[in-house]
Amino acid sequence: MDNQSEWLKKIRSLKDSIPLRLFFGTFLIYLFCNNGLDWDSASERTRYAQIKAIIEGNVFYIDRFIPSFPHPQLWDLSLPPNGHYYPNKPPGLTFLGVPVVYITSVLRIPYPLDGFILILLTCCFTSATVVLLYSLCIRSFGMSEKVSLLVSLIYSFATFAFPHAVTLYSNSFSAFFVFSVVYLLVSQNKKEEGKNQITRLLVSGIMAGYLPLLDYSNVLLFLPFLLYIFFSKNRRYIGIFLLPVTLWLVVLLTYHYVCFGDPFITSYGYAINTRNTFDWGYTRPLHLGLLRFLFTPRRGIFIYSPVLIFSIFGFYVMLKDKQDRKEGVLFLSSFLIILFFFSALAYSSGWVFGSRRLDPVLPLLCIPIGRVLQSPKKVFFSKNWLTNSFLEKNGTKLFWFAFSALFLLSIVINGLGAITDVHPMNLEYLDHNINLFLNGQIHSLIWNISPLLGLIILLPAIMINVYALYKTSKRREE
Repeated sequence: MDNQSEWLKKIRSLKDSIPLRLFFGTFLIYLFCNNGLDWDSASERTRYAQIKAIIEGNVFYIDRFIPSFPHPQLWDLSLPPNGHYYPNKPPGLTFLGVPVVYITSVLRIPYPLDGFILILLTCCFTSATVVLLYSLCIRSFGMSEKVSLLVSLIYSFATFAFPHAVTLYSNSFSAFFVFSVVYLLVSQNKKEEGKNQITRLLVSGIMAGYLPLLDYSNVLLFLPFLLYIFFSKNRRYIGIFLLPVTLWLVVLLTYHYVCFGDPFITSYGYAINTRNTFDWGYTRPLHLGLLRFLFTPRRGIFIYSPVLIFSIFGFYVMLKDKQDRKEGVLFLSSFLIILFFFSALAYSSGWVFGSRRLDPVLPLLCIPIGRVLQSPKKVFFSKNWLTNSFLEKNGTKLFWFAFSALFLLSIVINGLGAITDVHPMNLEYLDHNINLFLNGQIHSLIWNISPLLGLIILLPAIMINVYALYKTSKRREE
């Protein structure tokens, strides 16, 4: 009886769980934005076709689906000498989607509704990343609940994570696996010692090892991961981290061998259109590539998410603080590696809202913002500045006004992409999404079925997030 009452208490306590509210609050908003009825991009279509081929025919090639593809989407395929067609992407996303579509097939849920359900997998992984971000801010960086929640909401609604949470691209999944590795490594070194070290490194190795299966470029992140482990107390266990990585590498090489006849030939090796693999049509000097990814209306991260400008100041605070310096280097180096790699190659990132290539490292840009939010007065207003009576009195208010304005602007921009069109063909500018919105073209299956049903889902989701923020602001700061 006592055990039963304890379980009841735990179940009842869930209603006050901020992480649980955060998960469902973000998930329901992503659910509302889910279009899912039709695949807007070749990348999504070929992944879905391979999932169906595995379930229905136990094969990796997608030959029987080719006649149904629109002709312009044939370029997103690989055609090796064996004469079979494959997606020109690694198989990690396919493997994750197989259980979902298998369940829909058992339940006899027809196309295109099974596609809508498959997109929910991306929604779940993105919401899980949001919860991990919240937990890491509290447990490992000592941020208050309010600041941690703000950091999580920045990532979930004020960055590319929002519109990309309703697509079947691997980048959102990469963000979850990247941040899972970071969560395990950072929280281990900050809080836990002893018997949990091996388990945590093993699990982090499993998560890290899956990254190349999602996107080959993710292998670049192994450098900051390994350096972080090497310069921590756990360097003697680095082999535990590398063991599952090696096993996942064997899986990837086996896939290459089965499909392409050679374990060291990637899915890009036989791409029908090599321009789609490395879009040399966009090649330009490095500084112009960086400009494009950071400050232009085409892909610029500080244009689509201006609130992320505060991460620059946050990194300065982290690198200056001995306690957070190692983590600051890990986050900043991970972001710069991905940024410089794709800026140098000048990827087009496909016809998709913003730059999905930066998705895997977006959570790492949000944590430094939390450092700024904790003490904006110390960051922006030095003792010399505070000799000005106006700044001394109103400086903090001015900061929160500027932060709130950029935060809301970022939500509007990314929300616009999420509810209109994440795949603007031959266009990469916000005016396309604005025109769709003004014309009433809402890219939401639920809204198009019934606006009332859409409001029934959307309004409670917004209330959950607002209530969670209100509750944390009322709690005593530790």
